[in-house]
Amino acid sequence: MEKQVLKNIKRQMDDMFLAERKVADFILANPNETVGLNVSDLAEKSGASDATVIRFCKRLGYKGFYQMKLALAEELGRHQMTGYTDPMDNPKNAGEVIKCLTRDLLRIADLMDNEKANRCAEMICSAKKVYIMAVGNTIPVAMDFSFRLCRIGINARCEPIVEYAVAALANAEKDDLLIAVSHSGSSKYVIQAVEIAAQKNVPAIAVTSSSSNPLAREALFSLLTTVDDPLFGEYGSATHIYDQAVLDAVLYLVSQKLKQSGDIGNIEAVLAEYKI
Repeated sequence: MEKQVLKNIKRQMDDMFLAERKVADFILANPNETVGLNVSDLAEKSGASDATVIRFCKRLGYKGFYQMKLALAEELGRHQMTGYTDPMDNPKNAGEVIKCLTRDLLRIADLMDNEKANRCAEMICSAKKVYIMAVGNTIPVAMDFSFRLCRIGINARCEPIVEYAVAALANAEKDDLLIAVSHSGSSKYVIQAVEIAAQKNVPAIAVTSSSSNPLAREALFSLLTTVDDPLFGEYGSATHIYDQAVLDAVLYLVSQKLKQSGDIGNIEAVLAEYKI
């Protein structure tokens, strides 16, 4: 496999289909912007389809878009785990790091669709069972949300093993609910879970970074965790504080609705037996 992505694209241009050349032209003209896009964003900006972008990446010898983007980021020297695009903006101490993260969270708050968040909470309260799906390093976030829902009386389930999660979802019923968490919105297993849910007439809500990515398009609606230039990149040390904040907001809304209806369970009383 050619390690230099841009050189590889130029070398294969003559053999590409017209739609693939549109993708190639955009990447060659905007390599730095490409590193920050998801597959759907690149498709839209280049005037192609998601399938064309993926086919283009495979032509270059990569398994998919993410692998191509990773190689391109490394080639451009943007394969850093932390730091802003402009190093001059980087925080100088721990306090400034927290301030930067706070600024990002305030942006997410400004963009939050409160009607959708409230609808999500209502659907959780009325669901017979809530399935929460995530893969990779997002699993701890999903499991934490599932556990905390259980603690306030919601029948929630999150399986850390993909095969178990898919098998469990295959037994879902129409009164259940799926919450799919994926920052990139391009995880095959999470998208597959939403597709399985659709076959079972189970509504799916996405928690993701873009309204145009594959996951968002498959879901009933999305709660967005959009940050333009995150302090922690998506390679290696990606933060999940944005996902956590959105899920915490939903959890708060759920707990308030349960208080109003008098449905808060006695889970704490049960767990108290295991504390000194």
